[in-house]
Amino acid sequence: MSVPQWRRSESKMEYVKVGMDLVKYTTQKCLKLPKRLTFFISTDLVKTAQDIYKDVIYIKTLYSTTAEHETKRKELVESAVAKLEYLASMLNILFAYAETTFTENQWSKWTELIEREIALLKGIKNKN
Repeated sequence: MSVPQWRRSESKMEYVKVGMDLVKYTTQKCLKLPKRLTFFISTDLVKTAQDIYKDVIYIKTLYSTTAEHETKRKELVESAVAKLEYLASMLNILFAYAETTFTENQWSKWTELIEREIALLKGIKNKN
């Protein structure tokens, strides 16, 4: 028996899925960039997305059993949000050099993934 769609809620681990989707999407799009942008922008974008995902996985594994773990978890959330903000600013720079490489929908999806992950991580931070 399934839950009616209107009663479904967001998973507590949704931030992990969105983080993985962000890495996949960033990698996929960076592979389509012109070769001249590889060393200047795309490698940094992919590395930043991977770092965000590493932080998200680590956040998932830390339980708030001790004050030390809670502090570390809060620091990781703040670090991941800062990296997401950096990724968003790098997309603005990339847009200046590769605006026509992607459609408007592709740029929008990229920014929506970033904004969604920021919102989910801030929700974790506020919950702790």
